[in-house]
Amino acid sequence: MRWSLLCALSICLSVAQAAEPVGAPELTSIAPLGGATGTSFEATIRGKNLDGAASLWSPAQGVTAEVISIESGTGAKDPDVLHVRLRFADGLSSGAHDLRVVTPGGLSNALRLLAHAAPAILEAGGSRDTPASAQRLESWPAVVHGLIAEIGEVDYYAFQVEAGDELLFRSFSSPALDAGLAIYQKTGSWFDPERATRLAVNDEPVEYPGEPTEAVLRYRFAEAGEYLLRVNGFWGYGGVDQIYAVLIDKAPAEDEPWPPPAPAPLWTERDWRRPLDADRMARLAARTVLTEAPADIQILDADAEIYQLPAEPPTIEGPTLIRGAFEHPGDVDRVRFSAKEGDKLVFEITTPEKSLPEINPLLRVIDPDGNETLTNIWSRVNVNDNISKQIYPKTAYAFPRDGEFTLEIRDITATYGDRAMRYGVLVRPWVPHLGEAHVGPDRLNLVAGKADRVSVEIDQEEGYDGLAVFSIEGLPEGVEAVTGAEADPAKPPPFNEGKKERFVTESQKATFALLASPDAPLTREPVTARIYVRPAVQGALGEKILAKEILVMVVADSSASPDPAARTDAR
Repeated sequence: MRWSLLCALSICLSVAQAAEPVGAPELTSIAPLGGATGTSFEATIRGKNLDGAASLWSPAQGVTAEVISIESGTGAKDPDVLHVRLRFADGLSSGAHDLRVVTPGGLSNALRLLAHAAPAILEAGGSRDTPASAQRLESWPAVVHGLIAEIGEVDYYAFQVEAGDELLFRSFSSPALDAGLAIYQKTGSWFDPERATRLAVNDEPVEYPGEPTEAVLRYRFAEAGEYLLRVNGFWGYGGVDQIYAVLIDKAPAEDEPWPPPAPAPLWTERDWRRPLDADRMARLAARTVLTEAPADIQILDADAEIYQLPAEPPTIEGPTLIRGAFEHPGDVDRVRFSAKEGDKLVFEITTPEKSLPEINPLLRVIDPDGNETLTNIWSRVNVNDNISKQIYPKTAYAFPRDGEFTLEIRDITATYGDRAMRYGVLVRPWVPHLGEAHVGPDRLNLVAGKADRVSVEIDQEEGYDGLAVFSIEGLPEGVEAVTGAEADPAKPPPFNEGKKERFVTESQKATFALLASPDAPLTREPVTARIYVRPAVQGALGEKILAKEILVMVVADSSASPDPAARTDAR
């Protein structure tokens, strides 16, 4: 019996690659990118494998949509076009909301829609690429929705202000477009009475992996009159997927985060913007099994006036969160601490406002003789014999001897400094725990009668040597999860990884085979399945930790002939 079960599992796993239906939908863009709350509007969605699309789905309660018509593409470079009607309810919160398409092939990837309180204005037809042809905006606040359709295209919009008005202009763009904004005033010249003079421009402060590319432009108008807003693509590209929305509103007293943030990860340990607060030790304790209560974290303001004088650095004891800012170029903050031989400490850094590459926090631990004991720079040699150096937001270290040490906190460049270059540095003992979970897909389209797999990898932080117990809950009816195994891909041996153990960690991996029975009811909309992990240390189980939420659908086998409508799940 056991042999037959293993054979069945092996057969199911062998077809995992074929389990994803050929017609799984993929979305490229939507235009316009959103609309005003309390209104209905039509939109065009472009993508692949949209034939048979019957519905749209959003996790937001106030977003409803219906399909109007479908235009099938004629080739690989000719996408399908889906015409839909969307409605944003009055109570829908302003910001970004996900939208997906449901087809016989399953659930699509998500597109982000912008819901806003200000009226929506659509770009008028015809060319708007000169100040003389600018589209007039009768009033603001407003949100302009447009398209950079041609290579090198720019769009101009004219608007009126009073003297002293301060406006905020913000872009919200499709993934294909890196929008730039500029403010112009018609000043004229001897040669061209329509000549416009540029007053302000913004693309984004800096382009860096993981950082948003949306433009934010704040400007106070000294004189009343008509001004121009110019929208363009930074790279000069154009096409049907180069879509933008520009929000125009009175500038608030304080800057607000933009663009609307994507859903935050459930847990992360090596992100420069992750929160480090006074409850950090308690949150770490929830990811392991402890026999005693976690220690309290002390807060130290490194920019307090007393520490700005040429005085001795403050001494810290126990877990301490140091908060400060690099207020001027070359600013260095220092604290002192003691360590015994074998003490294991973690140095965590967060940059809550400006982040890399505008701020590059460098930590140096100095012994009493002035020797550098530790930094947060990971130096390693690659296969080309090149040395790679990178600063890391988390460093773990075991002290080999007793001593009094000084921790220096500074920007690695010593070139810039302002109050926005804020940091938080948490010095604490090791807490062996389960760290970040790495799960591949955010959606899974299971074919009835076939199988697919989900791999879960979770980090073992700070010497955690217990078990990680995985489970999946909330699967659709007729879907079973069983544990499996898969071979790790071969990796070339590293040349010299340096002090790797200080900066990265080991991990545990589990693979689930999701088996959809041949008579499993087909789902009309996605079901949210949750992957949990529990720490287990010396036979004691910790609390369940949510590792990942996955949207799951059961779809018909495209090669099968029976009518799937006969067994569709009402969900």
